[in-house]
Amino acid sequence: MRGAALADGLEARRAGDDATATSRLGRAAQLAAESGNDGTLQLLARVVEVEDAASGTVRLRRNVDAADEMALDTRSTKTVRVRPDG
Repeated sequence: MRGAALADGLEARRAGDDATATSRLGRAAQLAAESGNDGTLQLLARVVEVEDAASGTVRLRRNVDAADEMALDTRSTKTVRVRPDG
């Protein structure tokens, strides 16, 4: 689900749909926080300002380096190990 949220958010951002991009990337931040995936949160922070990861509150950054966006896009399609529950 997090990968879909990332991919959808980045696609919406490229299409200029800020509302959808903010919503989907916020959901990706929320899922990353819930799963303890700090690597994804760090990459997200280069594309959005994460105000509250637990609630998925983010703001799009206006000037994003293409390499940062590509790194996040790559992460959305790559399987990553997360900490187990408990």
